[in-house]
Amino acid sequence: MIDTVKEVLAECTEEALEQMFFVRPLSEPAAPHSAESPHVVAELNFQGEPSGSFSLSVSPAAARSIAADFLAEEENILSKEQVEEVICELANIICGSVLTRLESRITFRLASPQIVKAAQPWETGQALIQQFHLWNGNFTVGFRTERPVCAVHEYVS
Repeated sequence: MIDTVKEVLAECTEEALEQMFFVRPLSEPAAPHSAESPHVVAELNFQGEPSGSFSLSVSPAAARSIAADFLAEEENILSKEQVEEVICELANIICGSVLTRLESRITFRLASPQIVKAAQPWETGQALIQQFHLWNGNFTVGFRTERPVCAVHEYVS
């Protein structure tokens, strides 16, 4: 069951990145960016059956590139706030997509995504984690629920 949820998390993330943000994850890790500042991290909680939370962490260069592609703007003219707003929207899109695929008959209420400054490291025992490598950085999503999702058997890819 965990593998199926991780598969859905990966597919929803890849689809959102490719279809709405024009970014395709690489199969091989990108070269490390040694002088990068802390990642841009967005988190949101959701209420439903089950309730839980979703987190997205993206390296600063990748966040700026994703925002520029989504807004059809040049990277150098984007403000920090614009980049953060796009990353919050991306978190909302991915989380909604995951919940719809896993629990399509349940209504969920998603809180507004928030940028968090001091993100806690994800513990694999508490969250399902998927990592992606982009040409200019990395991208990680985490999905937690208070109990296992129950409609996984209805998922059809």
